[in-house]
Amino acid sequence: MSIIRKYLYSKQIFVFLFFVLAAGTGWLMNKLSADYLRTVSYRINFYNSADMRKIFNVETEVTAQINMNGFLAMRYNIAEQNEIRIDISDKILSKTKNFVLASDIFQKFSEQIGDGKKLISLSPDTVYFTCVDLQSKRLPVAPNLQLSFAAEHMQSGNIVLKPDSIWVTAEQNILDSLCEIQCIAQKYENINKSINGTLEVDFTKLNNVSVQQQKIQFKVNVARYSEETIIIPLQLTGKPDSLDVIIFPCDIEIKYRADISNLSKISATDFKLTADFNDFGKSIGGNLKVKIEAMPKSVLQIALYPPFVEVIVSKK
Repeated sequence: MSIIRKYLYSKQIFVFLFFVLAAGTGWLMNKLSADYLRTVSYRINFYNSADMRKIFNVETEVTAQINMNGFLAMRYNIAEQNEIRIDISDKILSKTKNFVLASDIFQKFSEQIGDGKKLISLSPDTVYFTCVDLQSKRLPVAPNLQLSFAAEHMQSGNIVLKPDSIWVTAEQNILDSLCEIQCIAQKYENINKSINGTLEVDFTKLNNVSVQQQKIQFKVNVARYSEETIIIPLQLTGKPDSLDVIIFPCDIEIKYRADISNLSKISATDFKLTADFNDFGKSIGGNLKVKIEAMPKSVLQIALYPPFVEVIVSKK
């Protein structure tokens, strides 16, 4: 009998707890279904789509009275982002101090707070801000790519960027301080073929600046190379007829790298090396720098040995 009594008692407890839970759930659902008036602070970002001038808020926050049900009120506390962007291009703005009335932005504000919420009031009743004139100019893009190549591979030509420059808008003094737009650094290692991808503008180095395009396409052409060595006679230019001039050495060794597919097309006649005697008076130690006047476009890298030649001068 004791076992039966225990079974009946536990069943009664279970039924009791079930009804308590059901009653509590019903009470909670009833409370959450009711409407609540909440006071919420919002950051307002004004912008003017019809004017390039930048708007600075003096009062960056407004207080909104919002009517919402309990379900929204619970979610609002956890995830809501309290920021509103309002276009005031239809307002009359001056060059110095400006303001809008809360009643002027009430409808636009209400449209952005989300479904199920009713805007009751905004305060303060007047929001002040100032404007400054903005200027625009086109600046080159700095890709900031860190590249290392596999053995016998190297970059062929310049990095290709699309676009290679972008329009930048800011105050004049900020624009004057910018000479290029840096991208977020990307690193590529052991490259053995051409690569392409997307770069993003590095905004950590841009304060109060907007850009026309935030993403840039890039391509790095990569070639497999071989290294060759040739000897080229050096030509002396600018020598006056009244002097005898001897240069040493008179032949220069050229080491160059080129795409394997182009090696057979390159010959010694494609190169021209000169030394200008007019630079002799400015030289240190009587040496002249060897200059590359011509070389094949397919050459990827070149080195001269020696890069300077000695000069011996005597009168005729």
